[in-house]
Amino acid sequence: MSKDYYKILQIPRNASKDDIKKAYRRLAHQYHPDKHDGSEDKFKEINEAYQVLGDEQKRAQYDQFGTVFGPGRAPGGGGFRWQDGFGGFDGGGSQGGDEERGYSEFDFSDVFEDLFSFMGNAPGAKARPKKGKDVQIDLEVPFEEMVFGGKHEVQIQKLSKCARCEGKSTEPGSKLVTCAKCHGTGKIERTQKTFLGNFSQVSVCGDCQGRGQVPEIICRDCLGRGVVRNTERIEIIVPKGIADGDIVKLSGKGEASLSGGVPGDLYVRMHVLSHGAFRRQDNNLIMTLPIVLSQAALGDKVDIQTLDGAIALKIPEGTESGDILKVRGRGVPATQGYERGDLLIHIKVITPKKLSKKAREHIEKLKEEGF
Repeated sequence: MSKDYYKILQIPRNASKDDIKKAYRRLAHQYHPDKHDGSEDKFKEINEAYQVLGDEQKRAQYDQFGTVFGPGRAPGGGGFRWQDGFGGFDGGGSQGGDEERGYSEFDFSDVFEDLFSFMGNAPGAKARPKKGKDVQIDLEVPFEEMVFGGKHEVQIQKLSKCARCEGKSTEPGSKLVTCAKCHGTGKIERTQKTFLGNFSQVSVCGDCQGRGQVPEIICRDCLGRGVVRNTERIEIIVPKGIADGDIVKLSGKGEASLSGGVPGDLYVRMHVLSHGAFRRQDNNLIMTLPIVLSQAALGDKVDIQTLDGAIALKIPEGTESGDILKVRGRGVPATQGYERGDLLIHIKVITPKKLSKKAREHIEKLKEEGF
């Protein structure tokens, strides 16, 4: 006689998926072998019940037949029946109503998607584990870090490897066993007959997510997924010479894989904040320096503030508004090397709007001399 999984989880037969999960978590916590009054046998029985009732397809088989059938098996032989039409390919023993479904039940996009997903796999080989999802974030960085580089620590919420089971999906002390649904291949192959001919559809096994193995006792923290969603602190290095809109890739810092593959990558799009005194042009920095008429005519030496600190700048005699003075090596580093661009200083000669009596007399004399 088969076990009453509903009774084991202490739920009614019409329980929702959320009710099943809540009941499992409560009972798994209550009977966990690590607890003082826990029971390993009871804990395994609870896990077994959840593996069936937590899966819609297995639950439907259990509700109808009182048991769960392995892949390719169904009461009465299942399979395709010509008298049912193309919609009668049930594969799970369902009868009645199939004749009315016609061709709509067969999705050709699934065929081609799975075909390319499994290309390169030798017959009988395990499905290749999928890489975890990539994550992209935006990061604002100060203007100075574009020149000198920098470090930032960000918090990202993502799927990460479960710390309790180390991504193995099993409770510590238990082991992985061969998946009964895919027999360890990690994939399910199904042949369907259509008006275009026979199509073999290969898909990732839903029970083991392509791993070929399932937990003997599922981890109570990740519920057998091997991953949990949490917040992770990640240090991001801003390279010297970064430009606004550049993307920095951090390999393996994306989401953990659900099928035991390598983690995804983290892509950081840099947004360089503007600066009050400087702007960038290629690898050069540009600033504007206002000077007065006397400095322009006679020349001068002034202290200016650069991103590297204060420097003394010589203004040549006869400097005009619009002239550019160059300070070498005070620009932005090249991304492929260490050489820096230049600091280009645009001169703007300020004409006074109001003159003192004495200043006017001096300028009148200059006018008489042809200046």
